[in-house]
Amino acid sequence: MPLFVIIGHDVTDSTAQRKITRPEHVARLKALQEQGRLVIAGPTPIEHNDANMSGSVVIAEFDSLEAAQTWCNDEPYLRDGVYSHVEIKPFIQALPTPTNNNK
Repeated sequence: MPLFVIIGHDVTDSTAQRKITRPEHVARLKALQEQGRLVIAGPTPIEHNDANMSGSVVIAEFDSLEAAQTWCNDEPYLRDGVYSHVEIKPFIQALPTPTNNNK
C-alpha cells in the first residue's frame, strides 16, 4: 500500500483548541496504528521544548491519494480550526529500510 505524508498547518494561537481536540485526533492515529498503516506521527513545535505548535506530520499508508484526502477531510484538528489546512503528498520510505513486505 502506498505511503503518504500529511502535513497539518496550525493556525496562530492553536494551543487551547489543540488541547481540547487532541483526544479525538490521537484516537484516529491509534486506529491507523492498530491497522498497521501508521509509520510515524507527531506535532511540530515552533521551537523545541515549546508548547506552541506549528502543525503536525503523519506518514501513513492509504490506498490512494483520494483515500488519504478522505481521511484528512474527517480530521478533528481541521474541523475544529486547529489546522488552517493540510498538505498531502506521496511519500517513498528510503530509510530506515521498511521491514514490512508490503512496502
